[in-house]
Amino acid sequence: MRAMREKNTFAAPAVTADARTLGEKDARYAPPEACGLSVSFCCEGGDGSPQNPFCVTAEAVNTGSGDWRGVLRFSLHIGGDNPRFFLPAFLYGRNRGEVERQAGSKLNPRLSRTRSDIPYSPFFLTRADRLSHPAAMVFSEGRILGVSSSPYRVDGELPFWEPGVSGAFAGFNGFSCSLGEVSSVGFTVGCEDAPYKYIDAQEIEPRSFSADRCVLIPAGQTLRVPLRLYDFPSEDESGIAAVLRNVYARYHQPPRAGASIREAVSAIAPAIAADAWMPELKNYATLVSLEDGRVCHTAHTSIAWTAGAEIAVPLLMAARRLENPELRGQALSCIDHIVQHSLNPASGLPFETNTDGKWSVDGWWQNLLPQRGHTSYVVGEAVYYILKAYDLEKTVWNTEHPDWLAFAARVVDRMDRTRNAEGEYPYLWSEETGEGIEYDSFAGCWCLTAKAYLASLTGNREQLLSCLPSARHYLSRYVRRMECYATPMDTFKAVDSEGILAFIRLAALLHRETGEESLLAALRLAMEYEFSFKFCWNVPVQAPPLSRLGWSSCGGSVTSTANHHIHPMSNGILDELLYLFRQTKDGYFRQRLEDTLAWGLQTFNRFDGEYDFGKKGWMSERFCYSEGLLCDRYPDGTRASTWFQFLPWGAANLLEGMCGDLFDQFS
Repeated sequence: MRAMREKNTFAAPAVTADARTLGEKDARYAPPEACGLSVSFCCEGGDGSPQNPFCVTAEAVNTGSGDWRGVLRFSLHIGGDNPRFFLPAFLYGRNRGEVERQAGSKLNPRLSRTRSDIPYSPFFLTRADRLSHPAAMVFSEGRILGVSSSPYRVDGELPFWEPGVSGAFAGFNGFSCSLGEVSSVGFTVGCEDAPYKYIDAQEIEPRSFSADRCVLIPAGQTLRVPLRLYDFPSEDESGIAAVLRNVYARYHQPPRAGASIREAVSAIAPAIAADAWMPELKNYATLVSLEDGRVCHTAHTSIAWTAGAEIAVPLLMAARRLENPELRGQALSCIDHIVQHSLNPASGLPFETNTDGKWSVDGWWQNLLPQRGHTSYVVGEAVYYILKAYDLEKTVWNTEHPDWLAFAARVVDRMDRTRNAEGEYPYLWSEETGEGIEYDSFAGCWCLTAKAYLASLTGNREQLLSCLPSARHYLSRYVRRMECYATPMDTFKAVDSEGILAFIRLAALLHRETGEESLLAALRLAMEYEFSFKFCWNVPVQAPPLSRLGWSSCGGSVTSTANHHIHPMSNGILDELLYLFRQTKDGYFRQRLEDTLAWGLQTFNRFDGEYDFGKKGWMSERFCYSEGLLCDRYPDGTRASTWFQFLPWGAANLLEGMCGDLFDQFS
């Protein structure tokens, strides 16, 4: 590597280059000279701050007599005993690699200094479309180092896709991280998935190195690679949010145009009511499919999270906007049935599912848990939504449901008595006693959010203020470290984006009630964490139907580091995002809001079969922007980039965001 030529007075961090040549059996990266390349760097400006990163151009010259094809890597190195890495939507901290994984859990990548058995590894390389933002960062000993560059290449004179550069898609680039005595993050021209490629828990593909993933440098030619380098002090991991703002500003692409809000609500709400409602259970199906033209339901249901109140309340909101009493009546029937029949007298907590008329904790997720029990995610979310229904009924229809409020108060009191010394709610409760049997999870934040909502509805100031210590615990232990884990039960305690939605609602509610600036700061940080999972760019998706439709990834949020797909859950917090924008007047929040709304308006069936399945108003929960979770197949065996099932709860998340304050502003 040649010395960096500087055109400014700031010292850019040292960059190293290495490469892997196609056809070589050795999988290790070698110095450029050993590959017939000469690499130099030129720093053309910047100071390394998030607002003004170093602008560095790397020049790779093919000094050989023949064409060179391979992958070229540029790395930044950092010391420290405990570096924490951030490849947004792919890897946070170490992806829990420092913790022994639960038996049977997903094999998603986990970074470890000492282990190399799948799913662990001391390093990872990944194709750029696994990342919501084209950047890799590391926090260590009070500093953040990071690198950002184009996620893919295009044909033409300027080979990298950058703002203002057009051209046909020519191949993905990649990013890397490595945990060693000297740790690093890096950017690769060309890409590979190493040491393995994660599809899902059942499908792991070995490391492969093929021509379609390599970059070509003809003999005697020079490849110029634009790099943005970050190097600045930070008190903690939350400093990565400022980097993501800068990357967003550079690489943002808006989603494609879709339906209007009114068109979307008018299509989705009736579809849920007609095709997902199960009158015998007074609940909504978790999965709906078309078989020989006939609508079929799965036997699974729940009181929230994938059914129940999570669907009923958005339908209640849609009933208001569409002035549809039938929708309202159906939604109230669902909520009232949960209130009147779900309580487990032994534990004091509601059962979570009703199958064939029998209430139990045996939701579809129960066999994924380390032991049986009530789950705080489902119970806490159900109480929150029941309170939201109570609030809507009282403020919109001037109708009170005192039994709903009494039910919520009883469950909140029972949940509250199980908080541990840190103020954290359990992950699981005993179905026999209601005592907490496992903690160490962000899922219990839903219980705190429900408690705060109850206090605000009843005007109980003392109860409201008693939420603050637990809120500070969740903020300091999880949110500020940019590592919220163990919310959805099907991720086996992986880092996820679902739990933060509870904290966002909590922080917004507490700020409205108290006006405390620290709570607005907490809301801002929680939203920035959620944005780290939200795509800022539009992936050139390679698999149908998304590739055929020109579907946009921008504005969609990845569910977790274990389930690599976009789902619609973050669309449910658009009211809170609008509130944050109005409080801060920060245009960045408005842009993110518009992205999220627009993503939802183009991601459901606007007509029968638009996404190669289902009816108008139907939508899946699974949108595969990369090779992760490409599990469904067409009849000819082709991998599909969506799940050919109607997930009513997913469509309801769109309704919740569209039928709040945004409905009046944007419709």
